[in-house]
Amino acid sequence: MAAVPATLVLFLYITLASGYTLMREDEDSNEIIWPSEYHFKGEKLNFQSGLKESFEIWYNGDLNRSRADFNDGTVRKFYYGDTGYAYVIHPVTTEEVTNEEVCIGRSVEDEQLDFLPDVSELTYTGQNMFIYDKNVDIWTSTDQVEAKLLRETTLYVYKTDSGVDIPVQLVTKTYNMDLGELLGHTITNFFDFSDTVTEEEVSVDDVDECEEFWLGQDFQKDLRFLHPDIASELDLAFDLYTNHHNKIYNDQEHQIRKRIFEKNWRMVEDHNRKNAGFRVKLNDFSDKTDDELRYLTGTFLSTHEYPDMIPFPHTLAEVDELAEELPESFDLRIEGAITPVKNQGHCGSCWAFCTTAAVEGALARVNGERLLDLSEQSLVDCAWGFDNMGCNGGTLDGAMKYVLTHGIPTEEEYGLYEANDGFCKIQNMSTTYQIRGFSRVTPRNPNALKVALNKYGPVTVAIHASQLMKHYASGLFYDFSCDDTGPNHGVTIVGYGVRDGEDYWIVKNSWGEVWGEDGYILMSAKNNNCFVLDSPYYLIA
Repeated sequence: MAAVPATLVLFLYITLASGYTLMREDEDSNEIIWPSEYHFKGEKLNFQSGLKESFEIWYNGDLNRSRADFNDGTVRKFYYGDTGYAYVIHPVTTEEVTNEEVCIGRSVEDEQLDFLPDVSELTYTGQNMFIYDKNVDIWTSTDQVEAKLLRETTLYVYKTDSGVDIPVQLVTKTYNMDLGELLGHTITNFFDFSDTVTEEEVSVDDVDECEEFWLGQDFQKDLRFLHPDIASELDLAFDLYTNHHNKIYNDQEHQIRKRIFEKNWRMVEDHNRKNAGFRVKLNDFSDKTDDELRYLTGTFLSTHEYPDMIPFPHTLAEVDELAEELPESFDLRIEGAITPVKNQGHCGSCWAFCTTAAVEGALARVNGERLLDLSEQSLVDCAWGFDNMGCNGGTLDGAMKYVLTHGIPTEEEYGLYEANDGFCKIQNMSTTYQIRGFSRVTPRNPNALKVALNKYGPVTVAIHASQLMKHYASGLFYDFSCDDTGPNHGVTIVGYGVRDGEDYWIVKNSWGEVWGEDGYILMSAKNNNCFVLDSPYYLIA
């Protein structure tokens, strides 16, 4: 059987777009018959996320085995229907090894996977003229997958002389029927067909070298075995995800959340393949939309400066001179000046958390490293007169001005953080901790920020928290997409360092210890990454 050139796929797409359709004379008897043995190369394009993934698939019905490779064979998956096992070969990088291939295997109930589309619900709708005197059959379906969601599927195939069908392109679109909004749009192209698959091509070289694996023990490790392009594995991955994070949804919401999860899973896989210097992972945020996660980013910039804010006391020349004496790396956590990472929950109070972290650190440096657990809830409840709006967001300098004016109590006395707006109880406190002032570090000056960290303690900054940052796992974070946005999230810088010749900031977040590197993110210091140098403030205790 001759291969289908990739150029035919492009020609087909242009031809189909013209809408020129023919009808077969034998329409009533037409049906799709997939080959019992096949090899294809292909690519899947997701127009909503902008992601493209290459794949290569093999299937041999007589051997009862199949195989799928993704991204030029970086990940290879084998399905043995004859033994009831599946195997995955993928690269692993640790402190000891780099990109070392490992094989893991697990028992599966299903036979080997047939990767070609399910055609049971498709209806023949006509033909399009194709190059080289070939006609392409068009099969479509329209399904209401949920109460307000409509999915359109279009499959293009051509019939060979032997009577089997060869897929050329699969198009799926998902619409919100109420809004007329396109929610999903993918195109899968198939090419380079061959009807011969050898046993060697669908077999692992040495299955005895593969490690036995059981799903359900560690969610992040489970994902090594699964892939979002395989429907059964997507279902399994989402079930494992909801169990891991103790999430329960009704049937309709389950499907909605699964689609969001799939999009983020693909984003995570796509990014980590780039070796961009940092890694991302699925987490508790991964089945929520950006709009739903706006509560994580509740910081905005002030429209004015407070007249009693103390000017930064060092000229540019003094900053450069002082910087020459600073250590190459510095970490306030080692000094014992930083409290454990906290979690702001479903409240846009990051501005309050970074402020309390800065006050805690500044006070610890002047009282013999005695750490205080100060109350974020008091700021949420009481700082409304200082450009702050509780769980709807706030400003960094406004929060500091409030602490300068009224002080801040401990969480033990004020009460536990509630992640909601509440009644202010500051007048009932027996003790509030005071600061002597606050100042803004010279913006966009890395040396000035290092001087402030060494001399005065933690520094609060407003950064842009992007979708990638919400899924940050480890490494030196740098996101080009921040350039077209603006600051939206308050965090606390507690130190700096150098890794492989690249400077970075040690940043304390307020999304809990399970996010990032134990609640921290290492932000690359180059090019004012995500506005980290635009609005730094520190406190004077």
